[in-house]
Amino acid sequence: MAGHPPYPRKAWIIEVSDGQGEDKVGHYELRADHPYPDTLISQHTTRQDAEDAKERYVSEDKK
Repeated sequence: MAGHPPYPRKAWIIEVSDGQGEDKVGHYELRADHPYPDTLISQHTTRQDAEDAKERYVSEDKK
């Protein structure tokens, strides 16, 4: 186990395309540089779900 990443945490969201045309975005990936560069943290079906996950990941206020 790599342990907990240091604060402040940094993360970004990437759109992953699965196909062509209007339905080309398949999912969204939340990525960070801990424990390795460009580590996949989670996958989401909507941009809003990914934004919510990012907010939870970077927040120092853990519940």
